[in-house]
Amino acid sequence: MVSAQFTASNAEIPNPERGFYRWAWSDLNQFSKDDGADAYTNGFRVLYAMVRLDAYKSTALPSSLLDGLRTGFANARQSGVKIIPRFVYNYPDGETEYRNATDASLSQVLAHIAQLKPVLQENTDVIAYLQAGFIGAWGEWHTSSNGLTSAGNRTSIRDALLGALPQEQFVQFRYPPYVMEWFATPPTESSAFNGSAASRSGVHNDCFLASATDVGTYSDNAATRQQQRNYTMALAKVTPFGGETCNPADDAGAQPRTSCADILAEGKQFSLTYLNNDYYTEAFHTRWKQDGCYDEVKRLMGYRLEFVSAEHAASATAGTALSVRFTVRNVGWARPFKARPVGLLLKHRTSGTVVKLATSVDPRTWTAGNTFTHEVSVTVPAGTQAGEHDVYIALPDGAGQLGSDARFAVRPANADNAGSRQGWDASLGAFRFGTTLTVK
Repeated sequence: MVSAQFTASNAEIPNPERGFYRWAWSDLNQFSKDDGADAYTNGFRVLYAMVRLDAYKSTALPSSLLDGLRTGFANARQSGVKIIPRFVYNYPDGETEYRNATDASLSQVLAHIAQLKPVLQENTDVIAYLQAGFIGAWGEWHTSSNGLTSAGNRTSIRDALLGALPQEQFVQFRYPPYVMEWFATPPTESSAFNGSAASRSGVHNDCFLASATDVGTYSDNAATRQQQRNYTMALAKVTPFGGETCNPADDAGAQPRTSCADILAEGKQFSLTYLNNDYYTEAFHTRWKQDGCYDEVKRLMGYRLEFVSAEHAASATAGTALSVRFTVRNVGWARPFKARPVGLLLKHRTSGTVVKLATSVDPRTWTAGNTFTHEVSVTVPAGTQAGEHDVYIALPDGAGQLGSDARFAVRPANADNAGSRQGWDASLGAFRFGTTLTVK
């Protein structure tokens, strides 16, 4: 047997579908390659992009908008980033204006979602998570001019949104009480990723930490509020939770939770997967930087996977089975939420030929704060070139068209070690164990 021990890295490692996001420079239907390239270069793997539907409150969406969305998604794909979209009928600027904001009728919203369904289905590979949108001011599910926040209407829109996406995709809703009305108890580990509406309905909190109620996210009643927070914490174990901080002044008498102790505690409690990097920085991000925890927040948000050790036989015969054992721990605040393969790669030391070996391991089961050991049996294909091979582990994107794009692969939080031949290969999108397998 040959074995290797790996060293954890303290560096922030950008990875798909997690971390701080920034706003796109434009609406999604105008999203450019330059925007995506800038985001990727600056370490962002997720961007928030609105789609303004103000001009279509009483009419069908034009083909030009749908084509623009397809182009925007294609530009994201080409740039190596994923999008958090939100469709809105208004974007008011201030207290008075938001009270006068208008949205569309239920029938029009449902018609628009039906038009958008093919676009969303075609581009689900570069949709990180969909925020529900459509209803009320800013698409935040309040202040609807068409009664869309009534129980029946919002449920109809929920069902349409879930139906517009593949079963493995999530929709995030602004208010935990609405989710609690739909599902009396949050989904548990046993029902995670089973395709049910409950297992696909998450929360985005756009006033995270901003006041006792998170500026209306939760109830004014302390006991009810605690029930809602507890539900949201449990929900965030199996569905993605993210959002942004906001201006505490929006809630009279607010006592925002701005300290490092606050974000480090609640980031973990709520399994925080993503957060807006640009808002509301004055009260929150600036203090985190001053008090020295901003980089830690950046590292811990979402999943953070550290390989601990690996071992396998020193040699194998082509056409026969090879057993590989490895241990990984997730030191991040959340689990990976998107299905992706865990594969082993054999790279011939002389020719450079790479052989890919599939496993049945599902990294979505790597829950936050836990360590996992897997022993997998793979077959070294007949005809594999004889000689010494380097062994790698890879977590490519689960979507076919992104699976060969190393920018969308998960990079483990392990340090490179030239002396041990361990390290990340950016071209393969895989981590080299530093072990040798001789194929006979």
